[in-house]
Amino acid sequence: MSDKNESNKVEEIDFTSGPSMQKVIKKSKRKQTIKYVIITVLTTTILLTLLFLGSNYILNKRVDTQDSSYDMVHGANISSGGTTYTYNLFSITTETTYKKTIGDRSIVWDKEVKKVPLFGRIKTIEKGSGMMEVNYMNEDAKRYVRYNDFNNERKIDFYYPNLPYDYLPHELDIAAGLDENKLIEVALSFKEPMTMAETAKNLGQDNVNWLWVDTTTPAQMDRMKDELDHDSLKTKGGGGAFGFDVSPGSPYSEESGQGFIVTLEQLSKTDSHKSSIKEALKDIKENTQSTKGEIRLNGAVVTGTPKELKRFQNLDFIRASILGATTDKY
Repeated sequence: MSDKNESNKVEEIDFTSGPSMQKVIKKSKRKQTIKYVIITVLTTTILLTLLFLGSNYILNKRVDTQDSSYDMVHGANISSGGTTYTYNLFSITTETTYKKTIGDRSIVWDKEVKKVPLFGRIKTIEKGSGMMEVNYMNEDAKRYVRYNDFNNERKIDFYYPNLPYDYLPHELDIAAGLDENKLIEVALSFKEPMTMAETAKNLGQDNVNWLWVDTTTPAQMDRMKDELDHDSLKTKGGGGAFGFDVSPGSPYSEESGQGFIVTLEQLSKTDSHKSSIKEALKDIKENTQSTKGEIRLNGAVVTGTPKELKRFQNLDFIRASILGATTDKY
């Protein structure tokens, strides 16, 4: 009976231990591993690409909001020389160069490096002209003279019309006596505000680089008279003045003034400095009520050789003159 049971037992066969089956299993595992690797690589690549593109998009949008044409309407004889961009995954570093035009030459005036992160506050990492300004009393000049830390050139200041000062400098005389191979920048301040037509008639077109627009209301002038007791506090630094470039190739006129207003209005909607532009627009419109909408000018920046600048020396409507940056003609 037991022999019969034994003979009736079905012998269990181990199919998995055979060499052919092992080969099939190994091949299947290899294919599965390769498939997982490919899926992982593709998924990672897609995610990294989306991360990079998304990061790039947000960073570019943030940079766009910082892009500015402010130098078209602000900063005496200062214009942008271009911006370079260094891209990282989570930030962009921008380096902007600023220049001044003196005669037929240009000099680098400043460099500003900013870090634009994906999120958070945009930081100014470096500023060539200095993050802080220190003024020094110059006994010979009888005033506080300011220097640009980037190139050690003198900064210009303007003196307001009708505001009392203890001392009014006339450094145009110094400029006219310098070496004839020098090109010189001089800031002129007028005794009274003038319209564009009056300025064009009295100052002329030659050697005029930039015009200072009056953005100070009578109420603001009264506050300066009452509250500021030192000349250095009552001057307008060239870097903070509103105005626009001019050149003999495109003579300025009343139309230039209207063009300046139109530019201000456009920038007041889009520029990163729109709040200060809106404030300037408001003050200009208040000031132009007495001139039927024509903007008023408080001063100008002139440049050239000592010989070319001599013609400005004896103009009786000039209240003060400040020597600025210089460079060699050759």
